[in-house]
Amino acid sequence: MEDKNFFYILGGVSYVSWPLYFLLYSSEYTTQKIIEGITFISVVMIIYFAITVFYFRQKDED
Repeated sequence: MEDKNFFYILGGVSYVSWPLYFLLYSSEYTTQKIIEGITFISVVMIIYFAITVFYFRQKDED
């Protein structure tokens, strides 16, 4: 498996696992905390994928 695909799959699985976690344990968290958690992971995933894309673009140019 290529490194690029591995990092995309890793990010995708990580992103999907958070909402599933909050769905399974929704009784332990308030709605506000769930929204905060999903908002946080969404922002972090955008940054993660942006860094991954920029890294592999730079790597491909070399």
